[in-house]
Amino acid sequence: MLNSASESEQEAALVALIKLTSGNSSKASLLTDVEGSPLEIRGNPVASECIEPLVSLMHSDTSTVVEAGVCAFEKLLDDEHQVELATAYDVVDLLVGLVSGTSNQLIEASVCSLIKLGKDRTPCKLDMVNVGIIDKCLELLPVAPKPLFLVLLRPDFSLWGQHSALQALVNILEKPQSLATLKLTPSQVIEPLISFLESPSQAIQQLGTELLSHLLAQEHFQQDITTKNAVVPLVQLAGIGILNLQQTAIKALENISTSWPKAVADAGGIFELGKVIIQDDPQPPHALWESAALVLSNVLHFNAEYYFKVPVVVLVKMLHSTVDTTIMVALNALLVHERSDNLSAEQMTEGGAIDALLDLLRSHQCEEASGRLLEALFNNVRIRQMKVSKYAIAPLSQYLLDPQTRSESGKLLAALALGDLSQHEGLARASDSVSACRALVSLLEDQPTEEMKMVAICALQNFVMNSRTNRRAVAEAGGILIIQELLLSPNTEIAGQAALLIKFLFSNHTLQEYVSNELIRSLTAALERELWSAATINEEVLRALHMIFINFPKLHISEATTLCIPNLIGALKSGSEAAQDVVLDTLCLLRHSWSTMPIDIAKSQAVIAAEAIPILQMLMKTCPPSFHERADSLLHCLPGCLTVTIKRGNNLKQAMGGTNAFCRLTIGNGPPRQTKVVSHSTSPEWKEGFTWEFDVPPKGQKLHIICKSKNTFGKTTLGRVTIQIDKVVSEGVYSGLFSLNHDSNKDGSSRTLEIEIIWSNRMSDEET
Repeated sequence: MLNSASESEQEAALVALIKLTSGNSSKASLLTDVEGSPLEIRGNPVASECIEPLVSLMHSDTSTVVEAGVCAFEKLLDDEHQVELATAYDVVDLLVGLVSGTSNQLIEASVCSLIKLGKDRTPCKLDMVNVGIIDKCLELLPVAPKPLFLVLLRPDFSLWGQHSALQALVNILEKPQSLATLKLTPSQVIEPLISFLESPSQAIQQLGTELLSHLLAQEHFQQDITTKNAVVPLVQLAGIGILNLQQTAIKALENISTSWPKAVADAGGIFELGKVIIQDDPQPPHALWESAALVLSNVLHFNAEYYFKVPVVVLVKMLHSTVDTTIMVALNALLVHERSDNLSAEQMTEGGAIDALLDLLRSHQCEEASGRLLEALFNNVRIRQMKVSKYAIAPLSQYLLDPQTRSESGKLLAALALGDLSQHEGLARASDSVSACRALVSLLEDQPTEEMKMVAICALQNFVMNSRTNRRAVAEAGGILIIQELLLSPNTEIAGQAALLIKFLFSNHTLQEYVSNELIRSLTAALERELWSAATINEEVLRALHMIFINFPKLHISEATTLCIPNLIGALKSGSEAAQDVVLDTLCLLRHSWSTMPIDIAKSQAVIAAEAIPILQMLMKTCPPSFHERADSLLHCLPGCLTVTIKRGNNLKQAMGGTNAFCRLTIGNGPPRQTKVVSHSTSPEWKEGFTWEFDVPPKGQKLHIICKSKNTFGKTTLGRVTIQIDKVVSEGVYSGLFSLNHDSNKDGSSRTLEIEIIWSNRMSDEET
């Protein structure tokens, strides 16, 4: 009747059997031999009434009865409802006691019953431990596995038998001490298991992969050639989409991917693992995700050529791993993608790479590689135009300010990334850029490397160039003093960039309370050091000085400005054309202030600036026409000396008597100067010089020279010459033979004087 198709007949038969066997062990034992045992009827509501008779069978003194009862009881527990009911009967002690002896069927049924009773029931598991289940199982381990593996090879073994044998093997071999004590070779156990990975039963596939995973935890199993044959079915199970199978298959792959990475790749593992890594709905459990990422990283670590077979989005997802090796492999692959493919940077950004990289920096993981990829991304103009770039400024700044940041390379790359972002005008003006300025100033304050200084200074230049707020942030963070110190850096490039930053900071009146004589002294010291130590001119220092003098004219009267002028003149003399151009502008700017400043200061500055007279005269001859107007205007306002040297006379003969010639020189209303008398010579040589000092060049005035001859009857005029002296101010030297105009030369012969006129900034050595 149990085999009847009618459910009502089955139920009636079952009720009758229960009543007949109740309290009678001998009759109950017959129940287990009946075809159509409780295995077939366990889902029937009346089946729950079989539990008590079966428990009574398990207490029998007859071994065959006990075995039959336990087997029937274990099959009944396949129904979760029956398990709940069975827990009310105190059978744990009984079942644990049956895990011994020579009956493998009884032992297996007892262990399986305990497994089903203990599933997700911690108290029940504790009861098992307390009554000695662990010791019982350990006693069985030395003899159980090998026969079980042999059983698996039998062709006539049913799916149920395969499942039971696999379950028993899993129960045994999942314990590390079991694997340690057993001497199983890969060929003995791996080969039989591979066929079960392709079983039509998911339960058998699950147990097969689970068992394989336990075995592959051992190094000698991982490296054996037999194991390589398991890669293909494991990869297939990894991509099958069934969670339990994925978990066990990928865990097994994790164990062997370091030994057989090429086999994993050739089996399509890159694609299948990538699917798991980027799966969103539903998201895989974190342990599964992490395991898939680790397997893929092992494959990529084996051969960098695989980098290009992995979609960028997968590599970006791998950045969220908690395993450093996985992150590093992903970072290396992404860096290669970025260098090789112009479009990959946008794909990374759209995939969330920037947020992931910033998180890595914040957590101080893989800082150098993370910073390198961030910098590479932000160096891309298209990436800087994306909204996500704006939100990277604050995290990068926080990373630089974080006292836990120890990686110098990480700091450098973060500063470079900020420098890249600052090149975008909109980002440089963003509200978070204030924190970037403070972080970069803090970086400079920590006495970084030369490279770090250069990077920080250049980034600050971009941030302050178009933002008053950022200028104030730099000043309030103490940046002015730090930059002043950098002006004196032995590295001329750093000093130049520091000067350029000063120029940007003071390009308007935003920081007027921070401008000072000390700032001018620092710039002057930087200029002076270059002039005397390296014989070079730092043009950026000159431009910074010029910018300050333009925007802050109140500083023109300062002592620091006066002391700066000699170095400006030195730059005018030794500098490049560009440096000379800036100096001319600066000197002209100061010259215009002389009329409004106290007389003593103006005169002091003019006297010092007069040292430039010979240089300005040279520029009038050698430099581009664009210099001429400024150089000439300076020459005609600087104090100087006019030196006139009367060298000799020619053909100064007279009609009567000998010639005793001398010359008298006058300029304006000043007292005349006179040479000595050279007696009895028509070609006298005087070689006498006379110097006049002027606060400003004698514009429009003329030099008058009268040549006379002294004799007994008085003085005879030999001739006159008048010279316009304006020209010599610009040219510096004006010399030649000048004809004497005279009326008494009867024979019409030409009388001349050889004269040299010099306009300079110092007294002539030949002054009389």
